[in-house]
Amino acid sequence: MRIKSLTPEGMAAIRSSLLAFCRKYGDRRITHRALRWFQRLPSTRWGQGTLVAIAAEGKKLVGVIAFGSYGLEESFIVVHPDYRNRGIGEQLLTHSLKLLNKVYTRVACDNLPSLKLCFSCGLVAFRLIRGPTGKPTLCLAGGNWNPAEVPWGTSASA
Repeated sequence: MRIKSLTPEGMAAIRSSLLAFCRKYGDRRITHRALRWFQRLPSTRWGQGTLVAIAAEGKKLVGVIAFGSYGLEESFIVVHPDYRNRGIGEQLLTHSLKLLNKVYTRVACDNLPSLKLCFSCGLVAFRLIRGPTGKPTLCLAGGNWNPAEVPWGTSASA
């Protein structure tokens, strides 16, 4: 298994394939807003805390992880169903934590596989909010994070 961070230019070259992969294998859990954000990522330079990484087995794409502004803007992970429960999600999240030094994400409480992934990589839940789809959602963070950076669940964004 190979984990590779993409450059803006490298991602631009395969953006349509990555989007199709996320739509097909995201189990309808990746929001339309997150996919629009991903589609609109610039092909030249990304802001601080933005990362896109892929997992590949040979030439086959088996996973994608993305963070915008350390996850404060957007974050998601998708692993091909045939490759789940093989540690690929953990490898992608660990890789991201190592490069970004901190990550934030929101996970709906009914999304047990994603919650298990986050907890297995040391992320902590620090707030319960109503998520973008209206479901109870946990705010999670890992690495060198600061709860003061997080707008979710405050009166300004709730």
